[in-house]
Amino acid sequence: MSQIRTGIVMLALAFGAPLLWAADEAAPPPRPPRPGPPPGRGSTPEVAPVPPVPAPAGAVVLFDGHDIAGWTLYTKDPVANPGSLWSAHGGVLSLVGTPSGYLRTVKKFSDYHLHVEWRWPYGAAAKSNSGVFVHVHGGDAIWPPGVECQLQAGNAGQLVGTGVDLPGAPVSNNKPRAPKLAAASEKPFGEWNVYEIYCRGDTIEVFVNGVRQNKVEKVSVKSGAIGLQMEGFPVDFRDLWLEKL
Repeated sequence: MSQIRTGIVMLALAFGAPLLWAADEAAPPPRPPRPGPPPGRGSTPEVAPVPPVPAPAGAVVLFDGHDIAGWTLYTKDPVANPGSLWSAHGGVLSLVGTPSGYLRTVKKFSDYHLHVEWRWPYGAAAKSNSGVFVHVHGGDAIWPPGVECQLQAGNAGQLVGTGVDLPGAPVSNNKPRAPKLAAASEKPFGEWNVYEIYCRGDTIEVFVNGVRQNKVEKVSVKSGAIGLQMEGFPVDFRDLWLEKL
């Protein structure tokens, strides 16, 4: 065999031909395709986990990662089992989204910087919808009096007044709605987004993932509870805290 191979080498070199060997050894098997992400809540392809932003010293932590102590639940269905509407796992607060309603803080706040992180599950509906309420006051209702910092997919950063005036904002469906100031700055479904909400006196200013998306002034209410809306779509929250301004 070695003499035949030597002869082939000499002929190949003589004619300037490349050396092509018939494989004496078995070729390595092809690599199997990389599996895609399993469908499910919070899974996303090829994205490294992003750690939450820790609350600064002296901040008021609104969600301790385990339960909803300090919050009250209001839903459209008064007989709904509260335990079936939310869950806490790994520091994440997951809301089922139905029936419609919200979680709100028992305490009321004014003049603060509110930090909220949220994500839509990977593969969620394109028009997934929720919101963060500030300055909630008065009686509980599906649309409580206050200001909604919009979380609707593609529209996070819009501000909506419910029984509250937002001077200069166009009115749609009987509510003033201050449009975003910039193009959508949200991350793909399955990734964490950051809302920074600043309530100073009669002014509300919001940033989505570091992009300034809105500022309204001369708001007709300056304090109230904070709420997390349930509007028919599952949504995750984490790292909820505020610091006084």
